Amino acid sequence: MGKPYREITVVYPAYNEEANLQATLDRSLAALESLFERFELIVVDDASTDGTLALLEDYARRHSQVRVLRNDANLGAGASMWRGMQAARYELVINNAMDYPFDLRDLARMCPLAEEADIVVATRSGRPGYTPYRRLLSTVNRWFLRFLFRLPLRDCNFVQLYRRRVLQSINVQSRSAGFLPAELLLRARDKGLRTVEVEIEYHPRRAGKSVMGRPRVVAASLLEMLRFWFKRLSSPASPRRSDPPPERQTAKRPGETSQPI
Repeated sequence: MGKPYREITVVYPAYNEEANLQATLDRSLAALESLFERFELIVVDDASTDGTLALLEDYARRHSQVRVLRNDANLGAGASMWRGMQAARYELVINNAMDYPFDLRDLARMCPLAEEADIVVATRSGRPGYTPYRRLLSTVNRWFLRFLFRLPLRDCNFVQLYRRRVLQSINVQSRSAGFLPAELLLRARDKGLRTVEVEIEYHPRRAGKSVMGRPRVVAASLLEMLRFWFKRLSSPASPRRSDPPPERQTAKRPGETSQPI
């Protein structure tokens, strides 16, 4: 029996993730084998200092669908994600984290929307495991994106499903994990590309440590956001904050219809 969908690339940045690696890759392969005719997992090792790289290379030797890229220096999750996306071979491309916050089985809800959209944005239905500090950071980030750029998406920092041609057509300057996805979405909007949003369950980290809330990471993301905003503000050719955004639709749960925002 044929698989529901043709092909996809899944990108995982990895830094000191030996505690999560085996389980995440096993779950990823199982989910993708049930949905896609062809697929690949690209794991970008961000100069890990534990056993992550050795485990990855051993896993890749046993599973031909896994490709391992290695950064010579620690570049951060955003730069690693972008490197993996640029190396993608297949038509659909999605990012995920090594602690598996997005269950790839939920691609069954996202892929049908990609038939009529260029980008499908997953919005977390909840944030279990988030500390008050992380919740505050998320709220402030969304406020900045709405105030500075009129970007009404509810969640830019979970996962997004792209057509590969979209990634090939956009040149992003940001490399921080906190702002790179937002810049991608803003540049896609500038091009008039169609984005839809769907609510998906978020799964909290069970092992290892996240670096996303560290002050250095937050500061880098904020700096890139403000630099991007100032550049657009000072460039006559750039869309201004007052420009109306192209039509965007939000895809709701099965049985509900999408409405323009």
